[in-house]
Amino acid sequence: MPIVSIIVNVRDGATTLRAALESAFAQTYHDWELIVWDDCSSDDSARIVAEFTDPRIRYFLAPHFTALGQAREQAIRQARGEWLAFLDQDDIWLPRKLELQLSLADSLEVALVYGRAVSFYPNGKECDFDQFHEFCPLPEGEIFAELLGRGCFIAMSSALVRRSVVEEIGGIPAPIRLIPDYFLYLAISRQYSVRAVQEVVCRYRVHPGNMTSVYRRESLEETLALVESWGKQLPPHAIAQRHAGISTALALEELRHRQSMAQGVKRLVRKGPLLSLVRAPFLRLRRLLDRCLKRPYWKKS
Repeated sequence: MPIVSIIVNVRDGATTLRAALESAFAQTYHDWELIVWDDCSSDDSARIVAEFTDPRIRYFLAPHFTALGQAREQAIRQARGEWLAFLDQDDIWLPRKLELQLSLADSLEVALVYGRAVSFYPNGKECDFDQFHEFCPLPEGEIFAELLGRGCFIAMSSALVRRSVVEEIGGIPAPIRLIPDYFLYLAISRQYSVRAVQEVVCRYRVHPGNMTSVYRRESLEETLALVESWGKQLPPHAIAQRHAGISTALALEELRHRQSMAQGVKRLVRKGPLLSLVRAPFLRLRRLLDRCLKRPYWKKS
């Protein structure tokens, strides 16, 4: 059996899929299989996969279209490796990604290894995917409280998770449709230790078709449900602040659409996230100043 099962979920990804697959084949670590789960693509995705004749590739065409959460779950069920590595169709791995992460996966207490990711834009702009730790080392060890209290700062294409632990937590439940990555990180970090590669291991492509942009409202609703479900494990003030931040973002998204505008107004009034609304521009200004005055950690490494 291979040590690593690389999971590539595909849905009409022809424009970027070849670059993603090439970055997998460029890895310095070679003991892996590559599972492509094609969620009923209508473009040339299948043809692009067929161009790669390596026997380590296992291609699956989904019988019907599903949301991302269940597409990930179906792909995971095909995996045979000890570790699961996720590579999204529009992202790119750096060559030593798997090598560096597996060097930290030497303890059964460790069930998640991630690394730094750099977001890159069509205009050439680059920045750290993780805005919380842009100027400091990535957190390791017990990170559940920070993940739940601050937000998802781990890019899916930077994650390496132990397959037996994913099975232990029951996989990805059906209600998790759009944020299976955040669910897995939280569920795993509640019980296991986490390690981090401090240097860049992948590049996260930012474009208008990013799922978190297209389905922003639904993603926020699922995030809020996770926070409410596990919130009792954090101090009341921490979870209240996190709840207010998500509610503010969700209300602003609802206000953008006529059919949900009234609901957005009610959320702002009832949930009391007005303080988060006031703080938001100041936080953005501080981040801009930091980027002008400080050197990002990923550039140092």
